[in-house]
Amino acid sequence: MSWQDVWAGLHLNSTGVMAAVLVGLVCAYLGVFVVLKRVVFVGLTLAQLSGAGIGLAFLLGPVLGALGHRYAHSVWPVGQVGTSLEWIAARPLCISLVVTLLGIWLLARHSWSHVVPRDSIVGAAYVAAYGMTLLFILRSPKGMEDVRELLDGSVIATSPADLMMLALVLGTVLVIHALFYKQHLFVAFDPEAAAAQSYHVAGWEALFYVTLGVAITVAMRQAGILLVFAYLVVPPIVGLVAARRMGSVLGIALLSAGLSAILGFVLALKWDLPLSPPTIGVGLGLLAVAALARRRSPA
Repeated sequence: MSWQDVWAGLHLNSTGVMAAVLVGLVCAYLGVFVVLKRVVFVGLTLAQLSGAGIGLAFLLGPVLGALGHRYAHSVWPVGQVGTSLEWIAARPLCISLVVTLLGIWLLARHSWSHVVPRDSIVGAAYVAAYGMTLLFILRSPKGMEDVRELLDGSVIATSPADLMMLALVLGTVLVIHALFYKQHLFVAFDPEAAAAQSYHVAGWEALFYVTLGVAITVAMRQAGILLVFAYLVVPPIVGLVAARRMGSVLGIALLSAGLSAILGFVLALKWDLPLSPPTIGVGLGLLAVAALARRRSPA
């Protein structure tokens, strides 16, 4: 594909480019806190749980749709239940969000840590979510083709309505984190000191994980598991390697995510590739540049 065709492709897929940039920016911002909290694998597990939820929605969708259609024209309240089932059946994101939030609740149960280490629980949850994803998709009417969509997403197919919904949800998540930036930062860096100063650490942790789960669920539907996890990890590491102050870390992480999203889209069009490999490649290239610059800079 010529560069002129690439430019035409970018113009034609402008909503997809904006969706990729938006997902990258929000995931990179949240990813800085994920890395600081040392819960990177939790982010991957939540993404996989969201994928299991979508697989479950593929499996249950026809059943819920049929039940909803059967009772939608009945008297109230049965008719309202039928209409609700039809609405849920047409929106896999709803079931995915419920499964992800349930996973957050299970992973946040601190009482389990007395039996086995927390990372073991997270690992078991990831394996279970991965297995359920494959099982649900294999048993659903759609089949294995949707595994690729879960991995690579459908950013190119993003519609204006999808972009608006994505911007609304992810924008709300960013507003919440902007309003409570100091609290999240304090709890992430030193939860013991935060508790000593009467911060409700468990409450702030719950708010962080709920917003993280919502962002991952919505972003993954467009960008896929692999790309969302890459945005959660690679740009934050670029920021942490390149800078020492938190403001600079966040700025560089966001810049890295934006560049990765745009250049990854360009290279995907140029070489006719799925979006994930070139985007991740650009991010890793920026990480290598940051690491070399850090090594050459004075301490």
